[in-house]
Amino acid sequence: MCALHINVSLPFLVVHGGDDKVTDPAVSKLLFETACSKDKTFKLYPGMWHSLTYGELPENIDAVFSDIVAWLDERVAARNAKLEYEQKLENDKFLQGNSSKEVFVVDL
Repeated sequence: MCALHINVSLPFLVVHGGDDKVTDPAVSKLLFETACSKDKTFKLYPGMWHSLTYGELPENIDAVFSDIVAWLDERVAARNAKLEYEQKLENDKFLQGNSSKEVFVVDL
């Protein structure tokens, strides 16, 4: 295996079938363990084969897609919260440490 996998630093999700006969699950596990990313997830599906989203039982396919969507949703929510805070910090004089006593009242 090429040493390039160690340089994987972006968030990533590895999904692998436990009974995969095409690709050894241990290779995916090695990528997960050696990648320098701080945000990485390894999900092994016991009893499932190589093609996790086709050719498996419908409930197994649903479980894989559900896990993928949940993983993405978690990162989007975290990123949105961070962006919201950064925007507030950029535009909110109180958060910036400005001691201005101005108060704006909005009549709804």
